[in-house]
Amino acid sequence: MQHRSSRAQRRRTPPLRIDCERLEPRRCLAAATGGTQRIDWHGQQVEARCGAWVVRTERPLAAADLAGGLGWRTTPLGDGCELLIAPGVSADGINAWAGRTHAIVSIEPDRALSTLAIPNDASFGTLWGLNNSGQSPGVSNSDINATEAWEITTGSRSVVVAVIDSGVDYTHPDIAANVWKNPREVAGDGIDNDANGFVDDVRGWDFANGDADPMDDDGHGTHVSGTIGAVGNNAIGVTGVNWQVSIMGLKFLDAEGNGYTSNAVAAVTHATRMRRDFGVNVVAINASWGGETRSSALADAIAAAGRAGILFVTAAGNESSNNDRVASYPANQADDAVIAVAATNRSNRLTAFSNYGSKTVDLAAPGAAILSTVPGGGYASFSGTSMATPYVTGTVALMAAANPRATAAEIRSALFSTVKPVAALSGKVATGGLLDAAAAVRAITKPAPAPTPGRAVITLRQDAGDTLPRAQSVVATTGSVTLASTIGDGRRGRRDVDLFHLNLVAGQQLTIDVAARSLATP
Repeated sequence: MQHRSSRAQRRRTPPLRIDCERLEPRRCLAAATGGTQRIDWHGQQVEARCGAWVVRTERPLAAADLAGGLGWRTTPLGDGCELLIAPGVSADGINAWAGRTHAIVSIEPDRALSTLAIPNDASFGTLWGLNNSGQSPGVSNSDINATEAWEITTGSRSVVVAVIDSGVDYTHPDIAANVWKNPREVAGDGIDNDANGFVDDVRGWDFANGDADPMDDDGHGTHVSGTIGAVGNNAIGVTGVNWQVSIMGLKFLDAEGNGYTSNAVAAVTHATRMRRDFGVNVVAINASWGGETRSSALADAIAAAGRAGILFVTAAGNESSNNDRVASYPANQADDAVIAVAATNRSNRLTAFSNYGSKTVDLAAPGAAILSTVPGGGYASFSGTSMATPYVTGTVALMAAANPRATAAEIRSALFSTVKPVAALSGKVATGGLLDAAAAVRAITKPAPAPTPGRAVITLRQDAGDTLPRAQSVVATTGSVTLASTIGDGRRGRRDVDLFHLNLVAGQQLTIDVAARSLATP
């Protein structure tokens, strides 16, 4: 994909902006949909799909809400979001309609998104990112220590990774065995067997074309998938960070690597629902794509994924830019679920193209001349933060396989605390280091220190512990622990809930006594 270096300066804008990577503008007829155009949205020029808007609603839009709009139609995206197709309507016109439609919470253009890869057709390097012995040119140990991690675990097919991208070649001989298969769906029977709203979603879903076939017609998603989980120890091709894993292909990018926010929102929401509502063990989303501005709908979808226990691993961007100053989304989203990844080369240095940020980019991983799978059963080397991201996603999956009981918060903490310190990354990424898969896997499997027996008092402050990934950990081997919390405080109000995480060993008994009182102000 063409390297893009031009970026607009960040401005203060209303919270309804959507973020996307800048694409080449295309002419769009006033009454048409399809293709993109640049429009003025709250004072900012953005690239967006013609006649398409992402709407968050209090209730599903009804025909009466669309009355008077010729050719208007909606498509549900999940969890209160809809795609509105409104041919020929200007930004002012759509804002006026939204203002008089009471069901609308927010509305934004369906901004364009694209991959963050830099293909290198002439290069077919080796897997230096997994194990670097000083291949020429290169510096020994400029890798993620995968071989050492494999002494502990090589992964598990019970761990699912959602690759939200251009799809995946699920017939590739080095990937096929690691493609997720929906155990509750019967292929080809035309029935939504698992009642999740998607018919015959056996391997994932194609949100770009609205069908059950996430076959990759670009190559980017298959390359990313191979780094996460090309089958290991099968005597062919390459191996991924995981020898065994389940890759759920959620396609939203087209054959040119371009897509829209609406489909990205739908894909993220689908992964969340499959974990939250259908019990599929999705531990991570790989998002090797991005853009310049923030989408509130996409941000909400990512936050919901985090609340469900999914880590959202995303590329920092390829503009050689400081994300602390000029944001790149979704990498810059301030959310504990988001992990932003920069790219390094064989010499343990930040690549010339990689974005960075001591506050907004978390860690680095190999991203230059990365050999992996491509559609049609082949292999090729690509470069980009897109290629660095799946090393981190793959390591998250490896950690989840090593310790199935680990929470997303525990995995994230172990991942960051075990990076290899690299002088060239100091001041460039928040952790100052390179991904170390072996150290991360060891950290997540290390037994917790024996707790000190006795009585402790734990008081939860406002809004603390109100999601499972942030639940307050409680330890007591003997005696008792007193817990105090206020339910109904903070931003969640009446919906507030304070959660505690308790682990019991064999033979322990747990007795819970509850004493409650009402607040002075109900």
